[in-house]
Amino acid sequence: MKTSQSGIELIKRFEGLELEAYQDIAGIWTIGYGHTGNDVQPGMRISEREAEELLRRDLKPREQAVANAVKVPVNQNEFDALVSFVYNVGAGAFRGSTALKRLNRGDRVGAADALTWWNKATVGGVLREVLGLTRRRASERALFLTPDGPLPVRDPENIAENSRIGPVEEAPRRGNVAQSRTVQGAAIAGGAGVASSTMGRDNAEELDQIETNIESGAGLTEAPGASAGDAPHVGEGDEAPNGHDGETVEMVEVPSGRPSKHEVHAVEAQVQFALLILIILAVLFVIYARIDDWRTFRR
Repeated sequence: MKTSQSGIELIKRFEGLELEAYQDIAGIWTIGYGHTGNDVQPGMRISEREAEELLRRDLKPREQAVANAVKVPVNQNEFDALVSFVYNVGAGAFRGSTALKRLNRGDRVGAADALTWWNKATVGGVLREVLGLTRRRASERALFLTPDGPLPVRDPENIAENSRIGPVEEAPRRGNVAQSRTVQGAAIAGGAGVASSTMGRDNAEELDQIETNIESGAGLTEAPGASAGDAPHVGEGDEAPNGHDGETVEMVEVPSGRPSKHEVHAVEAQVQFALLILIILAVLFVIYARIDDWRTFRR
């Protein structure tokens, strides 16, 4: 895409024509329609035709910079406004600008607004607003937002022509609910909460069953009700396995492979802590998504 004649006229109007080299407010030697570079020297003079040629030559790298940086389709007016902007601020500044980031996200109104932020320059070592830059940014914004061709409407047959009717806001929405980061974050948080609850319940049930088995003696080496003659041998020096009333006390052996109650609780606590961290991250994601949606989609 090439800069149209209306875009060239906008650049000419704000750059102004100077046929003799001069220093701009930033101290840079300039000639013609804002042409700068090592070829501009004090005392240099050119004709109006040469100034036009310099402008056409200077437009090519600016047009290429816009084409390379912009990742969404733009119309002629948008392209012209961006070329004028790059002609003034430079390709490097444009690539790092908020205007470009917003445009590539599809926020064209936000991009146009961000153009107007570039209205200051360092004058005498002090950063200050420059009236000429403010006017130029306003004109570039207006050109950027000027429709090029028929307005895109969803149902042309049902469009009212009276522009004085009281408007109401209808904020843009995402294509479908699944694309909403709020919904995605809520799904993550909900899934983590369900997983944490399920795992905690399963661990508690397992621990309860183990303790029940210990109390009942199920699956142990000595079953309840064994006779005194079947009691395990007690070595010399060992405490006799008798109760306070002299009755025989059954010996119960706990399988060595079974985790202790404390080990089970430790694992349960670690898993639930990890899931808690996941829930916190999901909640933070939801908060961020809501802020970004409000900023980007005007919700």
